[in-house]
Order: sequence, then C-alpha cells, then structure tokens
Amino acid sequence: VASVPQYTYEVVHVFPHDPAAFTQGLLFDEGILYEGTGLYGSSTVRRVALESGAVQRMTPLPESYFGEGITIVGERLYQLTWREQTGFVYNKETFEVQEEFAYETEGWGLTFDGERLIMSDGSARLYFWDPETLVETGTVDVYDTTGPIDRLNELEYIDGEVFANIWQT
Repeated sequence: VASVPQYTYEVVHVFPHDPAAFTQGLLFDEGILYEGTGLYGSSTVRRVALESGAVQRMTPLPESYFGEGITIVGERLYQLTWREQTGFVYNKETFEVQEEFAYETEGWGLTFDGERLIMSDGSARLYFWDPETLVETGTVDVYDTTGPIDRLNELEYIDGEVFANIWQT
C-alpha cells in the first residue's frame, strides 16, 4: 500500500475579506479573485479586489438557492448549488447568466483540470463532466489507507492533483 503524501503550508500574508460572506468557492484567474458564497437568501458570485477585499462585481442567486463551488473555463464561470441540483454558467466579465444546468446529486466543490470539470457532492466520489455539454464522462472514488474519504468539499486542481477540503475538518 502506497503511503499518503503529507503536505504542509505556511501563511505568508493575510488579506481583508467580507466577514458576512460564507465562502463556498474561491479561485484566482488571471490575477483576479472570484468567490462564490452560500446560505439561502445570501448566495452570490463575486469578483473581489484581493488587496482591499472590496467587492468589485456581485450577482445574487435567487433566495431559494444555496451557492456552492465555482470554477472558470475560458470566459465562462460555473457555479454549483448545494441541494437544488442546479448549476449556473455566467459570463466571466459581466456575470450575466448564460445557461442553467441540472445534475443528480448535491453540489459541493468544483474545479477544472484543463479538459474536464471535476465536481464533488459531499461523498467520496468525484464526478467528471464535459465543460461544453455538462454531461458526466466518468467518476472516481477517493480512498486513503483507511478507506473512502467522504465530505470532499472545495476542490482545486494543481499540477496534476485534485486538492479538497474535507468539510468540518
């Protein structure tokens, strides 16, 4: 059995952030910070000035949606919702909704590996989607030496690896 790699980190700087924002998705694209926030009645997608924390552009979701993970592919920004089985595709610049799409699970985390969208639903399974058609193209279950790792949440794709936070750890 291969050992599980252990990573460390170092905080090198702290930036201001809206304390009322319940962050569900966070990413940089071309030097710009994008954030998806959650909570019913308070979910948004936003562009944020990193140095000041000021919200430069924001679009609220309808009150019946709990916003979750986000990712960007080209000029399209994708956002999941938690239990509503509905995702949104926005124009990255204007935040106008270009498309809505459906999926059969909860929506938690979302990232892009250069070819596929990768989505988590709170289980130990990751789903792969075609970013153009939003059709599922495959899945993989995530394990360590003790078994499946569930509650996979916010996802990031870095240098060929998917990083996930594990909700409430």
